[in-house]
Amino acid sequence: MAVLEASLKINKPAADIFAYITNLENQKKMSQYVTAIKVDGPLKIGSRYTIVTSAGGHTIETVNEVLAFEQDRLFSVKTFAPPPASDMVNTTILETDGSATKVTMQMDVALVPAGMPSMPGMEDMMKNQMMGLLNDSLAALQKNMGG
Repeated sequence: MAVLEASLKINKPAADIFAYITNLENQKKMSQYVTAIKVDGPLKIGSRYTIVTSAGGHTIETVNEVLAFEQDRLFSVKTFAPPPASDMVNTTILETDGSATKVTMQMDVALVPAGMPSMPGMEDMMKNQMMGLLNDSLAALQKNMGG
């Protein structure tokens, strides 16, 4: 497993950003592929929810579990990925920086999923793809927050 990380400063208070990222319906605004969110009750450590994505005529339901939930500071989720992908943990850390907030997104992920052949350059290719996802997520959050 590798921990990948990207950060961005957003000109909004941590409380506003935390409220946005923990309102799971906002996932639809963050990704064009998210078509539905299934959640039972309020989010807390141990809560599970399902994200439904559609792309290329395929629909995938992915179960997620909240691992950490610290108001206005930290939100961490484990995604139980369908094979051949591997499970991963996504964590968002919020740190007040003057009147703005430093948002750090971390992804703890297997760069070469189990059962996949390890070919030269595969790990770097996967790392670059995952870093692209982190940076795209930060850019979408900044755009949607208006900051």
